[in-house]
Amino acid sequence: MTDSAETLKLPIQFGPYYLFDFVGKGGMAEIFLAKTLTELGTEKICVIKRILPLLNKDKDFCEMLINEAKIVANLSHANVVKTLQLGQIDQQYYIAMEYVEGVDLNRLLGTLSKAGAALPLQFALYIIIETLKGLDYAHRATDASGNPYNIIHRDVSPTNVLISTEGEVKLCDFGIAKVTRKGVDAEEPHLDEQHVKGKMAYMSPEHVAGDNIDQRADLFAVGILLWELLSGRRLYKSKDADETRRKASEAVIPEITDRGFDEFEMLSDIVKKALSKDVTQRFANGREFIRAIEDYLHVTGQVVSQLRFSEFLMENLGELIMEMRQTREKNAQALADVIKNKSLNDHLGFDLDEVDETPSKFTVSLLNDDDLEDPLHHSDRYTSTNRLAENLAHKFEEEERAIKESQTNIPRLPEEKKSPATVAAGFMAAAALAAVGFIVYWLLS
Repeated sequence: MTDSAETLKLPIQFGPYYLFDFVGKGGMAEIFLAKTLTELGTEKICVIKRILPLLNKDKDFCEMLINEAKIVANLSHANVVKTLQLGQIDQQYYIAMEYVEGVDLNRLLGTLSKAGAALPLQFALYIIIETLKGLDYAHRATDASGNPYNIIHRDVSPTNVLISTEGEVKLCDFGIAKVTRKGVDAEEPHLDEQHVKGKMAYMSPEHVAGDNIDQRADLFAVGILLWELLSGRRLYKSKDADETRRKASEAVIPEITDRGFDEFEMLSDIVKKALSKDVTQRFANGREFIRAIEDYLHVTGQVVSQLRFSEFLMENLGELIMEMRQTREKNAQALADVIKNKSLNDHLGFDLDEVDETPSKFTVSLLNDDDLEDPLHHSDRYTSTNRLAENLAHKFEEEERAIKESQTNIPRLPEEKKSPATVAAGFMAAAALAAVGFIVYWLLS
């Protein structure tokens, strides 16, 4: 039986991973920062999402998500958070994901709001373009034979748009992605009321109505993100789930306010097209949406790049970023200390408050109500997992041995008893070397 996140002691070993920082718990998974070794022997930090026990026992649910995860795991793009591993350890499904040092879009906006700073228009549009690049890649993804997967994310929202300290924008949590392939349409996952309440505000009207949806439903969600970035407020703001559902179903979109934007009508038309209730009037695909925004940037003469966005982040989030790094380094050092001071066969645990009981802010974006990106069971993965665990143990043992040796004098070989003949031979050899040295010195003089 797996300990709950509330009672769990860290760090602990979970297969080939060492969980050293508890990030939080969502409606579908508990999330940790972890360290592991690559097959080359180098350390790697990643995010581990362990499926909650209740859902872990739901065979139909797990089977559906495993089938979809087999496809999602193949996604590899600069604007998509990479899935590193899918599997099962101690009968518990988990997913290992790429670690992105930064914040999600929701936290970025909250931090700027508290600081009284605004997100410049060019950076708002940059975030939308980069999000669309990742989404468009997923939409166009195919198998090895060129057959389209027809992936629909279905959960594009501020908490699923990650922004790294380097100015990268990555889309994450394809955990409830809809995959239609060879005529097979994946069923809707079981979403609890809390999830619906949190995500309904970014659904297209046809999605809310329960109708068949296609990839343009995702583009509608990006349109909502764009509207909110330009307006500086939520589109469907309500504490009542039924009220949010009604607003999302009606999809009555107020026009964005002219806040002194250049070529306002051109920008407004882009928003209107993205948020058209009539699916046929929306952008046909992500690339068309991207081109429209890039045309606007060109016409208005605005220049935007990852470098400039990164500089903006450091200027406005520098203190938060330093806090994030210090927390990570502190907890990582605690992990190293425990591993060095305890046997790997013992329970590696201590109370969270010995490290830092505050959830790490740099992965707050993974605390979604639908935190489930699920497992792919494959026997050869477990062979690799066991090998990595053994390598990890061996590496720590070698490090301990090296530390101990460095703290002592170089050991001397045990002295052996020498016979008289051996001693005489030694004297003769020494005399011969001395004679040679004298001759060389005389010749060089």
